[in-house]
Amino acid sequence: MAMKIKTVKCRMFSGTLDRPIHFGIGAFPAFTATLVEVTTDDGLVGMGECIVRKAPHVTKAVVDQMFAPFLVGRDPRDAEGLWDEMFQQLRGWGHYRGFVFEAISGIDTALWDIVAKAAGQPVYKVLGGAGRSRVPCYASSVYFADVPEMVAQATDQVRRGHTALKVKIGRSAQMGGRRMDVTSIQAIREAVGPGIDIMLDVNSAYDAATAIKVGRQLEASDITWIEEPVPPDDLDGYQRVRTGQSIPIAAGESEFGVFGFRELIKRGAIDILQPDVARVGGFTGARRVGALVHAHNLRYAPHTGFSAGVSHLAALHVAASVPNLMTYEYFFAPNPLRDLFVEPFPEPKGGMVDVPQKPGLGLALDEKVLRKFEVS
Repeated sequence: MAMKIKTVKCRMFSGTLDRPIHFGIGAFPAFTATLVEVTTDDGLVGMGECIVRKAPHVTKAVVDQMFAPFLVGRDPRDAEGLWDEMFQQLRGWGHYRGFVFEAISGIDTALWDIVAKAAGQPVYKVLGGAGRSRVPCYASSVYFADVPEMVAQATDQVRRGHTALKVKIGRSAQMGGRRMDVTSIQAIREAVGPGIDIMLDVNSAYDAATAIKVGRQLEASDITWIEEPVPPDDLDGYQRVRTGQSIPIAAGESEFGVFGFRELIKRGAIDILQPDVARVGGFTGARRVGALVHAHNLRYAPHTGFSAGVSHLAALHVAASVPNLMTYEYFFAPNPLRDLFVEPFPEPKGGMVDVPQKPGLGLALDEKVLRKFEVS
């Protein structure tokens, strides 16, 4: 039976923290998001999220003016083909990254939400399903503070049942630089013991030489990965860091689609791929990266971070459907836009988190909460 897209709408949201979070990029005071709502002629509604770090109006303009007119009247169940058509509109003009790709990501996620609802299945099942209804996760993240406070945060997460946790490094010279980074990680390892996985996240704050030095100093601490050790455009630096020390390299939250990851893999610069569903091209992009991960026998660990709850939920379905899954990023740090739903967001138990089983993304948005954070 035919099904057609009736409307494509965007809503913008912003939530400010009581106290800014500090990490390698600097202070982070506010969360922003652009949500895409796609409705069909038979009343189904799909939700998606475009990653937004600054200026949600820019992403909204791309969705409203570039893609919405082209999508109305099309069948949302042709999600893969629609993805290619959206991408092709500007690819020839050099726009294969950036705001355009982030806009496609939100739309594609909403289309797959509709596909799953029409099938009466959770999204991860219509994506192919990997036989997982729950996925391993890690606690994210312990942010910059003095060492005793960081140790307290880490041990608290272990007490809550987490078996893996991520810790921020990449301090500025004013905050103690790499030496303080090393001291904090050694103290956390001593406090949590040998049985807990520790991931490090530099947020691109080092150059390659610094990352290699820190990596070598922390090799004895049994670190699971070092994430974004250098800026995303420093591909030579990624290669140097991967060959210059033994901690596995994780990256990908800043990458767009299969082409960005293809280059990192080709250069032998990465061990763990961390696509963000709200940036990598939605579920279609995340699936295609999954095939690449499988083909090169690497590991997949979907990124969530400073996005809103729709993206966190979508990433959970990605984790339940892709090959070579390593772990899912469960965000415990304060995030005003994470809990946007009528029901609570799934909470981990013993290092595992359950995937919602209702059709589509599986949690309904709470209009009262949305209105509280909506930007007109």
